[in-house]
Amino acid sequence: MEVLKNHEVGKSKSRVVVLAVFALAAGAAGRVMADPSAPAQNLTDDAGIARWVVAVDQAEEQVATAVRGKLVSVPVWQLAERIAVDHAQVDGEFRELAAGGSTSIGGTAIDVQGDGADLSKLSGDELEKAYVDREVRFHEEVLATLARDVIPNASTLALRDRLLALTTELESELQHARNVQHAASFLKSAAQERAEISKEISNNGP
Repeated sequence: MEVLKNHEVGKSKSRVVVLAVFALAAGAAGRVMADPSAPAQNLTDDAGIARWVVAVDQAEEQVATAVRGKLVSVPVWQLAERIAVDHAQVDGEFRELAAGGSTSIGGTAIDVQGDGADLSKLSGDELEKAYVDREVRFHEEVLATLARDVIPNASTLALRDRLLALTTELESELQHARNVQHAASFLKSAAQERAEISKEISNNGP
């Protein structure tokens, strides 16, 4: 009984931690604009650009960390793990340049949702689909902002080269997320087809 009680307490604490991380992500970083044509803010100097990159990295690290413990599918877990590791590294590279000032994206709350669903309230297949869909959308928006507002405003060749390298890294992550998204969609379609075939065989059987 004592073991069971401790297990329940542990589960409760884990849920509190997950919810706290999502709350942190919502408050600590800004959200990339859903409208790719909308200009990003505070990107007029290299320090502002670096702070924007750090905000993107922190948002991705926090969301990936929050969902990893709830993921069951290996491909989706590997995607979250890759994103957390990649962005932690980029965060370290840009943090010194970003010293001072606020690290925010666009000045509004970070999107910790997937297709309108609060990821902290989801589990199982629903969580995994919403998370992967979010990563595809988030990366598309970040890449659009980089190309439109960030890279053109970099004042040094070294920073511009690093932002171009970051673009390549984000494109690779986006392709990874799309591959997971496509595979999940294919498996769902195949399962539905098998179910329909099985149902038809049953109906036509003796």
